[in-house]
Amino acid sequence: MSLRYTSKIKVILYFLLSIVYALGNVVIAYVTKIMLNMAQFRQGSINKLIVVGLVGMLAIAVIMLANFIYRYLKCDIIKDINVHIKAKTMAYLIEKQDDSQKDGLSLMTNDVKQIETLKITNELMIITEAISFVVAIVVGLLNSWLLTLLFIVTTIVPGIVQKFFTKKIQTKSAIWEKANANYTQKVSDGLDGAATADLYDVQVPIVGRVIVGAKRMEDALKSLNFTQAVAGEIILAVAEIFSFILPFFVGAILMYQGQIGAGTLVMIVQLSNDFVNPIINIFQQVNAIQSTKPMWDKVDQALKFSEVQPKAATSSDFSGLNVDDLTYQVKDKTLFSDLDFSLKPNEKVLLMAPSGWGKTTLLKLFLGKLQPNNGQIYINQNSVTGDWQAAHDNFSYVNQKPFIFDDTLKFNITLGRKADVATLDELAQKAGLSELVEEKGWDYQVGEKGANLSGGQIQRVEIARALLSKRPILLADEATSALDSKLSLEIHNTILKNPQIAVVEVAHKISDQEKALFDRIVELDAVSD
Repeated sequence: MSLRYTSKIKVILYFLLSIVYALGNVVIAYVTKIMLNMAQFRQGSINKLIVVGLVGMLAIAVIMLANFIYRYLKCDIIKDINVHIKAKTMAYLIEKQDDSQKDGLSLMTNDVKQIETLKITNELMIITEAISFVVAIVVGLLNSWLLTLLFIVTTIVPGIVQKFFTKKIQTKSAIWEKANANYTQKVSDGLDGAATADLYDVQVPIVGRVIVGAKRMEDALKSLNFTQAVAGEIILAVAEIFSFILPFFVGAILMYQGQIGAGTLVMIVQLSNDFVNPIINIFQQVNAIQSTKPMWDKVDQALKFSEVQPKAATSSDFSGLNVDDLTYQVKDKTLFSDLDFSLKPNEKVLLMAPSGWGKTTLLKLFLGKLQPNNGQIYINQNSVTGDWQAAHDNFSYVNQKPFIFDDTLKFNITLGRKADVATLDELAQKAGLSELVEEKGWDYQVGEKGANLSGGQIQRVEIARALLSKRPILLADEATSALDSKLSLEIHNTILKNPQIAVVEVAHKISDQEKALFDRIVELDAVSD
């Protein structure tokens, strides 16, 4: 149940306010009974009748004011749960990195929205409907136990009918969820590929591809909605026959025999809305909640997932990196075998090999993201082989194409980590960003994918991220291959002249001037042969 992800106090208060909400119809029914019985049996005076009416109106006004709080609290609870779900789900997707962009994007947008609309809201409404039903039953029993019991018995029939539709609704919901994810990916592809479509004048087929996905998604949604609507109509018709007409018929007989007054009959009929409607609504709400099962199952994995908080390493902890007899195979192909390598604190090493050798794979082995077929990797004489949690805290990473968030310059360097202005200014100086910071400021919006930055500035942002982490080893994966020679040399000067970090760079082509900046150059082809 999603309500466990909000404050218990709020749920309790919602429960109490739901009781007040349920009293609205009861007040109307009870006031109606008193006034009709007074009129039928000529009890009291006109003034007393007026007083009853005024008291009833005042009670309804008070309930209305309480309902403002009830509705605000309902919205607040939904907000709390939504924020919690989105935070946990996003953390799960980032941590696991198992879902494709299509699945993750669909989960964070469409699926979570469906959960809000069909699950969270309906779980809250089931509480309100159940309370309305109980309050109406209690008041009904106090006034005519026979009619009330008859209403209770006949409300069972719609529940029996509802069970026939449950499995079919769940199946159609799963079909819609799959079609919706496919449509989301096609939209994402279309937007990301807009430039390519424009280049080759293929806008029509690209749009057509999205339309095909949209039709399939809408067809699946239409089928799901129609099935739910049919189920609702059938349940409503059965409920009206068995839960309204038949009890009303019996009530009319009792009134004809003089066992109850007109006011009591009208009151029970009025309350019958709270006998029947809550039950009908609950059945429909249960159906809606069940339709979210495929989506909730995925979200539930995220909610149960415990994030691992790694312990940060500092450069003072690092005494050396050693690789012994490392072998890695992909299917039947051996990328490298019996590889030995060592790195001292603050040492700058260039690993050179042609494209396709497996340089990026080697860095992933260092990070513990992959498990070698043979051999061991040691940091500070402790094995970190294939252990991401133990290994990666020792490394920062400079990619060939760093990812840039559509946010400020400051956020792209800190990534949300705390850093004072003095620390940031020092980072800017070390990473060669001082001029940009002086001109634009730390709150400069860098644009989507760093559109407002040059290629060199993007690389320097990546370097500043690495320096802020204060990790002892910086891995550079073809970090400057996409830059011109001048920028490449500038970036290398920034990285390699920092005395506080060790550097391992993999590259297949680099200038002699840049090679001279390294302490050691290792030709990987020769080492692994």
